[in-house]
Amino acid sequence: MNRADYWIRNLIEAGQSHLDINHVVADIGRSVGADVSILFLGSSPKLSLGHVFHAGIEQPLLEYYERHSQSDVYLRHYSQQNLQGTIVPLQTMLPLNKITDEWFRDEMLRTIAVKHSLSGYCRLNKSDVQVLTFHRYSSPFKPECQLQLQQLMDALVPWSQYYLSKQQLMNKFGTIPLQHGSLQLPDTLTPAERQVIQLLSRGYDGSEITQFRGVSKETTKSQIKSILHKLECKHQNHLLHKVYTELVT
Repeated sequence: MNRADYWIRNLIEAGQSHLDINHVVADIGRSVGADVSILFLGSSPKLSLGHVFHAGIEQPLLEYYERHSQSDVYLRHYSQQNLQGTIVPLQTMLPLNKITDEWFRDEMLRTIAVKHSLSGYCRLNKSDVQVLTFHRYSSPFKPECQLQLQQLMDALVPWSQYYLSKQQLMNKFGTIPLQHGSLQLPDTLTPAERQVIQLLSRGYDGSEITQFRGVSKETTKSQIKSILHKLECKHQNHLLHKVYTELVT
């Protein structure tokens, strides 16, 4: 089994777990010697319209890039050169002395501070793309790393399509109901709220549910509050007691 197939198998085993997928992305990054590793699935170039799995980058810096992703000159140049589906070293593709956008060169590149990048994206459907981007702060990537990541880019497409399709179905219909006791979930629960109950029952806390579902902390708090109200529970422990003693399909 080559490295790409090994990583795909690990992603399949991770299921929809944001945390577990982050671990796989971190493993990929370690294998190619990356300081920062990012896998993005969704509408490009706006990161807020998709799922971001990452390792080696602090949340404030990730949010900074999210705010300014539409100003990414590398991404624009990559698209114009019809390189979709190809992993390329960004700094070789577009040398610094050929970047005419002063804000991008002097502000964005200085803030992000990486020196060497292997990146690429390919289209998954009419609206979504798969982006792989790995960065180093000092020495360049070894030549074989580009080949490994290209193999991964090619092999990753079916998994990415599957992940997004399943996530869309879960968001629309929720997860399979739990089977315990005699409590009927009210019809007033939304599919998202049913999914939150499923995750709570499996031991996830609020922050883990937030990462798993790719939503804000405020959204998760609001959904849990709504669930407690609809199931007439005083707190989360009361909810879990009902789940484990009374819940049926």
